[in-house]
Amino acid sequence: MTRQPPVYILINPDGRAHWGHRLSVAEDAMGHHGIGRTFLTPTSRLRVASPGRTPTLPDQHPPNLYAARVLAHVAGHPPHNATEPHGPVALYGFDPTNEWDNTRPLTTPEQHAITRALAAAGCTTA
Repeated sequence: MTRQPPVYILINPDGRAHWGHRLSVAEDAMGHHGIGRTFLTPTSRLRVASPGRTPTLPDQHPPNLYAARVLAHVAGHPPHNATEPHGPVALYGFDPTNEWDNTRPLTTPEQHAITRALAAAGCTTA
C-alpha cells in the first residue's frame, strides 16, 4: 500500500499542527464564517487559508503566532515581519488546473521545508 503525500498542514493557535489529505477537513476547523485565501508569496504554488472574518470576530479566532512564524519561515521572511493570522491556518498545495478543489499533494521539498518551519516555530504535530 502506498501512502499519499498530504495536501495541507493545519496550524492551530495553540501550536498543534495536523497534516491532512482533504482541505475540506481543515476548512471545517476554521468555522462557518467564511474562509480567506491568499498565496504564500506572489510566485508560490502554496496557498494559505484562514478564517475569513477574523478582524470582526477576534474572540472566536485568537491570534496564531505559531502560524505566523511557520508561514514566514516557509516564505523566507524574518518572523518579525510576518502578518499575524488569527484562528486555525492551513498551508496547502495549490493546483489551478484542479477544478474540484484546487489542491494538490505537497511535494517532498515542500513537506521538508514546512517540517523545518514547524520545528523552528515550536509546533507539535499529530
